[in-house]
Amino acid sequence: MLLFAAAKLTVWEKVQAVPVSTWLHLAIGVAVLVLLARIWKSLAELNEFAPWLVLVLVGGSVVLYWTYERTEPRVLSPVFDVLAQYLPSRPSRPPAPDAP
Repeated sequence: MLLFAAAKLTVWEKVQAVPVSTWLHLAIGVAVLVLLARIWKSLAELNEFAPWLVLVLVGGSVVLYWTYERTEPRVLSPVFDVLAQYLPSRPSRPPAPDAP
């Protein structure tokens, strides 16, 4: 029983075991959220409609890029299979012949 008590990790030891890259990604994510909130607020001060217009333009650009390049997340592939019928997609190129 004493061995199990000595082997139990504390919260601080668990936090120290998390890789530095995870903390870096978390910090970048929080910074991006703060930046997006400030941009949204700044656009809302200009006009009530402006942040929504920017959101639609950016979202539409992402959808068009994903449809053209077919780089969408796997979960959304069925939706983009339907969209690819109506939106432009990258033409498939035949493989280049080997140089002599």
